[in-house]
Amino acid sequence: MRMEINQEQRQIISPVMIQTLGLVMLPGMELKEKLEEEAKINPVIKLEKKKPDYSRSRIRSKNSTFDSQAYLENMSVYDSSLYKYMMEQVKEMTLTENEMTIAGIILSSVNDNGLLQKADEKGVLRPIPVEEFLDNGKIKPEDFERVRKLIMHSDPIGVASFDSREYLEVQAIEKYGEKSLEYRILHDYIELLEKKLYTKLSKELGVSYDKIQKTINNISKFNMVPASGFSNKYSQYIVPDAYVNVDEKGIHLILNDDYIPEVRLNKQYIDLYTSEEFKGRRISLSRDERSFLKENIESAKMLIENLRSRKEIIFKVILKIIEKQKDYFLKGHQYQVPLKLKDIADELNIHESTVSRVVRDKYIQTNKGLIVLKSFFSSNVGNRETSSKSVKEILRTCIGAEDKDDPLSDDRIVQILKKKGLQLSRRTVAKYRAELNIPPAFMRRNPK
Repeated sequence: MRMEINQEQRQIISPVMIQTLGLVMLPGMELKEKLEEEAKINPVIKLEKKKPDYSRSRIRSKNSTFDSQAYLENMSVYDSSLYKYMMEQVKEMTLTENEMTIAGIILSSVNDNGLLQKADEKGVLRPIPVEEFLDNGKIKPEDFERVRKLIMHSDPIGVASFDSREYLEVQAIEKYGEKSLEYRILHDYIELLEKKLYTKLSKELGVSYDKIQKTINNISKFNMVPASGFSNKYSQYIVPDAYVNVDEKGIHLILNDDYIPEVRLNKQYIDLYTSEEFKGRRISLSRDERSFLKENIESAKMLIENLRSRKEIIFKVILKIIEKQKDYFLKGHQYQVPLKLKDIADELNIHESTVSRVVRDKYIQTNKGLIVLKSFFSSNVGNRETSSKSVKEILRTCIGAEDKDDPLSDDRIVQILKKKGLQLSRRTVAKYRAELNIPPAFMRRNPK
């Protein structure tokens, strides 16, 4: 029998590190709940309301608009899925305060399918009348419709459509364009399609029967429910995990953790474990009692240390993100640069998965509003180091300089961007244009 020695590398994660990573992943409010649960299980843990650290105010500007003690004022109710997901996109659009209000009304009115429908007295789903959204004339119909179109062309496509037919039309426009057979059949010949009068469709449109069959096959692959995979039933509170304030002195970062209780060791149990007398009485703990106290004391100490590590890691990661996206905070959305989790991990000498845990479900309150941390990680667009927000600014500039007698179609914009080294699809251009609140070419044309 021959013995061999093999050498291999393994990463062994200690229980301490496992708990630290678990705590890092939790947003502030979930951490607060976690600590309250731990205190119920472990009698050695004593939670105390944190006293505000006023010394931190030294790093704030006197003109700072943020107050971590008033974090409740910054709490917002979001749906845990579709509403939250869509509103994150809406906040990245260039909208007025009134348009943001309209978007919130629309997204809070969609049903579980993502459509603006409700059941009538017979239980049949019907489109919600537009008048119900106008708030007795406070909202203009054209403003409502413009915001609704922006939402419909966001992701997922078609949310806020009035019915399935409109949803199918939106998909046809996004995938094949307004001049496509798919869109024309859905928009102008839906009755022939529903009755399967394909020969008549062929004659009406002046195309071959085979072409009609291929087009109908394309339509059959469209989705029927825009909100498939989402739910509108559960809500949660979003509290910013940090405040980022920009003023004349620069950028300031303050962690928002004043509402998270301090974890202390219950002195009575420490004395009970370490002393031979307790409250004037001689004590004699059994082996099981002593073991129980020892285990809970060690657990409480480990929790305190891991909370300290959690705070340090989160602060470092957010600070590094701010450093990388400095121009975004100082100059605007168009200056956001492509950033990967690995970029942050390498500079902080931590694992990429740790950065992923830090940014997961975390938000920062900024001068620009509440922003999800993961939105700062943007992939490159085309062959250049350009983020999606920078591309939007290029798109805005191109359209701003166009001839209004012959406005640029999305296809022509694709070609212009291609010459600039940016490889974008027509659908992506249409999506970015909609997010910029810019109507399609035919609506930008000067009236004759």
